[in-house]
Amino acid sequence: MPAQPEFQWFAPDQNPWGVRLLDVRPVTFTMISTSSDPQCAVNAMSFGRDNGANFIGAQPVVQRTVAISLRYRKPDSLADGALFRPSKMEHKWALFYLQSKILCVRSWQRQVFAVAETEDHGEFLDVVRIHGAFDEEQESQDYTARFFDFLMRSHALGVEWPAPLPPGDELGDWRAAMWCFSCFGNMASCATPDTPPISVPDEILRTS
Repeated sequence: MPAQPEFQWFAPDQNPWGVRLLDVRPVTFTMISTSSDPQCAVNAMSFGRDNGANFIGAQPVVQRTVAISLRYRKPDSLADGALFRPSKMEHKWALFYLQSKILCVRSWQRQVFAVAETEDHGEFLDVVRIHGAFDEEQESQDYTARFFDFLMRSHALGVEWPAPLPPGDELGDWRAAMWCFSCFGNMASCATPDTPPISVPDEILRTS
């Protein structure tokens, strides 16, 4: 078995986000995603120019609703369409903006895990509720919000941002990095068990 890579932690005063930060690139930037189920590969590579219309009305795997408060910049008019389309096996999520909702789709399963309700405020899009769950049914409201915000920043906006680690420090560095790879593929460069200070990103949402 290959030796596990060495991992580095950064203290809050050593990174821009002011949180404990684990560099997961030794795993997420080096591993290749494979699956014994050929349908997973077909699904992961099936998005092409998918506009997400087939997912309208789909119910999340977990029936659960939490209130959140997140804000993103947008053009005066944000058309329905894709915020992020997977193009390789290491992309684990697709994001679509459709009928004032943001759909978070697990690419390998082509299954909706979360549906976010939004409100249009001109130059801003406010996310006010999320139906579903990303990791487990009993995940905390804060964790759901952090997971969604990471997807929006890293996938839709192309911003480097710490991936959310599950609550608790019992994973260990190797398992934490592998968990990030399983959840986010090569879209996660660093991760934290803490909640970074949230501000409105400067980048503007676009659909295609």
